[in-house]
Amino acid sequence: MKYFLMFLTTFLIQLIITTEMNIIAPMAPFLSQYFNIKDSSVIMFNIGFSLVGLLIPVLGILADRYGKRKSLIVALISYVLGTLVSGFAKKALLFALGRVFIGIGYFSLSGTNLSYLSEFIPYESRGRASGILRIAFGLAILFSPLYATNMISKYKTPMGAYLPLTTIGIISLLLLFKLPETKKSKDIKLNLGQLIEIFKDPVSFKSLLIVFLILSAPTMFYGFLGIYMSNYFKLSQVEVGYIYSLIAIGTILGIIFATIFTDRIGKERLSKVLLTLLLLALIPIVFSKSMWIMVGALIIAAIGLDGGWTAYQTLCSEINPQKRGTFMSLFYTINAITITVFSILGPIFYNIGGYRLITIISLINISIGLKIFYSMSIEEEIS
Repeated sequence: MKYFLMFLTTFLIQLIITTEMNIIAPMAPFLSQYFNIKDSSVIMFNIGFSLVGLLIPVLGILADRYGKRKSLIVALISYVLGTLVSGFAKKALLFALGRVFIGIGYFSLSGTNLSYLSEFIPYESRGRASGILRIAFGLAILFSPLYATNMISKYKTPMGAYLPLTTIGIISLLLLFKLPETKKSKDIKLNLGQLIEIFKDPVSFKSLLIVFLILSAPTMFYGFLGIYMSNYFKLSQVEVGYIYSLIAIGTILGIIFATIFTDRIGKERLSKVLLTLLLLALIPIVFSKSMWIMVGALIIAAIGLDGGWTAYQTLCSEINPQKRGTFMSLFYTINAITITVFSILGPIFYNIGGYRLITIISLINISIGLKIFYSMSIEEEIS
């Protein structure tokens, strides 16, 4: 019963935080009209959301020191508060403020969710645990575009999409109080030295650099897809939602594949193969103007990205086992930095060269990330 509640609670948390993260891009045409802003500027709602991710290592250290369950509770309260603020927002600035609170919740919960489960599940079986969280991630990616676009079309207000997330967040919060607390590491202190020490380790540094380079790609090609489909192919808000959900089939397939085979094939080997698939799948988008070729390529890219990321995240969870909460928080802080940087640069790239330039830059970053990844053997270094 204890393990059932653990998986149920962390599953629900992963589901709602991923859903919110993935409704902004499909809702971009609506948000630009609702708040009367430029459509290519909608991605900038991610800046405040992601900037707070820079503070997440602090919460990671606190999670290791005072308990990961407490960290989950604090982060989830912030998330619920943010959904209420953004849901009722009538001004773009207030909507962005709500996403700051959501961002605190998202990055802290993302980092702590797996590290919490890792305290109770051995490394040999952790691929399945990570897979369960990634299934929640995949379901959110699959259904959130249709969920958001249909709720928006029906209620004509952000609250239509946010209120159900608030409700599930409150239910998850109540469930957290029934879960056991993790072991507390009182020797871990809140200081910059803890973080610098991790960055000085070559394996840790390269692993986090790979995160930055690989995640820059989906930040851009998913972030601008809704605007591109709406403007170039003249799709409606609901049709854009269908495109995102169609691409998410690849996400589900990649996650299922990784959940089944990560522990069998090997976490490092599988992540390298699938992230290479991501690189190869994006190449046709540079040369084709067909919507369906683009969609097909993005489905395959999603298999590589989300399958590879499932294996890679699990691999990285063992790099600093004594400071797992701190390291995994840094892992998602790099995610936050990536979103911040490319939410600022993305509109510039898009206005200069459109979706084609976005894809080319994504290919360059992924190539550099894979070159670093293939030059090292993480499993040998941590064994």
